[in-house]
Amino acid sequence: MVEGVLSLVLRKILLFGKRFNLGVISVLVALLVGSIVFTGGCTGEPSLLEPPPTEPVTPGYIRVYDYKLDYGFEYPEDWETQTPEVVDGEDTESVEMFTKPGTPTTLIATVKLSNLTSLEEVKGEIKEDLNKLGMTILEEREIVVNDREGYEVIYKPFAAVKIRQVIFIAKGKTYMLVCSTAEPLYDEYEEIFDHVINSFVIE
Repeated sequence: MVEGVLSLVLRKILLFGKRFNLGVISVLVALLVGSIVFTGGCTGEPSLLEPPPTEPVTPGYIRVYDYKLDYGFEYPEDWETQTPEVVDGEDTESVEMFTKPGTPTTLIATVKLSNLTSLEEVKGEIKEDLNKLGMTILEEREIVVNDREGYEVIYKPFAAVKIRQVIFIAKGKTYMLVCSTAEPLYDEYEEIFDHVINSFVIE
């Protein structure tokens, strides 16, 4: 059911083409992949990211770090790495996806080239994109994580799914974390989402 609804949403947003440069298309494509994983259509693959040798790791989590793009974060050790086969645009430099086996719960980390220079621009653009797609914004706020200012928005692409998205801008790029699951499961995974977001670091 979730896969079918996501397919409809994906067809809808593709009508807007490349306008959505903050990764809304990538997010929903990856969620579609996640729903296929949930129904047994894909298996996990090793992550291309490596743990930095000097960083402490929280028990129960794996720390990954991309030395080329200078960012890293922690994700639960019992989650699986997936590789989205569809990436939105030539400006995308990295997409990493993790899923909780047996559930539709997904974490996506994306790095894209961007000409955005302020959180106000980020907020304006993503709100415009979500509104055009008819998505419901539930909460939004500015946050600070490891000395980086970011914008966090929680929204529903449709009734069955709840998404929490955090965006940082640095070095001419947008660094984006997207945590999503079925709405009835959101409270169960909120603490994990908090930990992943608070572990995110851009050097």
